[in-house]
Amino acid sequence: MPVRKEWTEWHLTPRGWEKGATRVHGQGNTWVEEPLDRVLSCVYQELQTDASPEAKKWKEETWRSKKSEDVTALEQKFGACPDSL
Repeated sequence: MPVRKEWTEWHLTPRGWEKGATRVHGQGNTWVEEPLDRVLSCVYQELQTDASPEAKKWKEETWRSKKSEDVTALEQKFGACPDSL
């Protein structure tokens, strides 16, 4: 059973990575609309359980534009999905 599960959505736009919806332990979810001009969305997650004091951390892509050249160009400019909550 999770002791702590937190996550943050990140959206890649022409302005860079923008923070989206979040879940903070003890505070619940905060919902944010996705930017209309996003080209990529991912979620960064941290999970800590009773079995392991070390938090498991990972990212996963949740949405990608069909315009792959836009995604590639903006990833080159702004980098990969942030590793932060």
